[in-house]
Amino acid sequence: MSTVKRWFLGSTTEDILSVSMLEPLGPASWQKLYTNFRSLKGVLEADTSLLMRAGLSAHQADALKNRPDKVDAAKHLLSSKRIEIVTIDSSDYPVLLKEINDPPLWLFCRGNKKVLKKVCLTVVGTRKPSSYALLAAEKLLPEALVRQLCLVSGLAYGVDKKIHQLALKYKAPTIAVLAGGLDSIYPAEHHRLAEQIVESGGLLATEYPPLSRPRPAKFPIRNRIIAGLSKVTIVLEAAIRSGSLTTAKSALDYNREVMAVPSEITRRGTDGTNFLIKQGATLLDDPHQLFELYGFKTNKKIDNLDASAQELLHLLAKGALSVDQIAQLTATAIPETLGILTELELLGKVFQSRPGLYQLRKNV
Repeated sequence: MSTVKRWFLGSTTEDILSVSMLEPLGPASWQKLYTNFRSLKGVLEADTSLLMRAGLSAHQADALKNRPDKVDAAKHLLSSKRIEIVTIDSSDYPVLLKEINDPPLWLFCRGNKKVLKKVCLTVVGTRKPSSYALLAAEKLLPEALVRQLCLVSGLAYGVDKKIHQLALKYKAPTIAVLAGGLDSIYPAEHHRLAEQIVESGGLLATEYPPLSRPRPAKFPIRNRIIAGLSKVTIVLEAAIRSGSLTTAKSALDYNREVMAVPSEITRRGTDGTNFLIKQGATLLDDPHQLFELYGFKTNKKIDNLDASAQELLHLLAKGALSVDQIAQLTATAIPETLGILTELELLGKVFQSRPGLYQLRKNV
């Protein structure tokens, strides 16, 4: 990263919009320009040979020299949608994001820019989460923790949606990072969720200008921002070949902490988290790990158990029991019993002394 300050001095909104529309230039190319030129104005005034000496290909240099000169529609959307531009020069730009090796030189933001300065926690996962993953989210991210953080995710289906909803539930800010312009929310079904994020004091952010539509290639590029905003990235549930693991890889590349929730070994389509753990990611199974990692203190009990869970603990205090025995003694269906046991396992209250036989963990 260059240490040159005020790189956008002398540039206009139109300048930033016009260069942000250039798809041939990705983050690595912009880092070359940021390093080799004192300002964006200098880039725009440079001839093709100078741009190529800075590391651009002939095609990229040509695209830059022939950048769009009509950006009125995009500029109008900035105003009508209340979208602001935060450049890497700005005091609003997040410090942790600036530290990665390929930070976006600009962010298009809608909502409360101040949350970019908050302590963030990134959480990602599959678009088709199991009930186990959704329960894990609830138990590992209790209100006492979430209210001290800004949760970051990607506004996608599944785990992303759950994470943003948890923040809203606990009246905490959240940042959704998109892979397209903020004038058109993707997926469209999450338009209302996006509005709720803004209305509640959160933020929508992207490096893509208005009128830029999401394409598959943009999502991995977007994911580096999701990872870069936080010192910790949690993967709740994911396949090995998934966007969540590209986010985790970015976090590892940036020397950030990666934590993974162990998945059920019988669900091979969600074994990405187990793969991460094998590769050295921290196994996450207790919310206290996050309290300690962030240096947060809490005097609140973070595992409020309902009557069914309390009854089950009372039974196990008398001795180990099988799932069938518990279901019979509590007059509860086996699926519901398994759900309660899973909750108690995540909280560290019980463990399986052998498959299917549950026992109370001492000193809980």
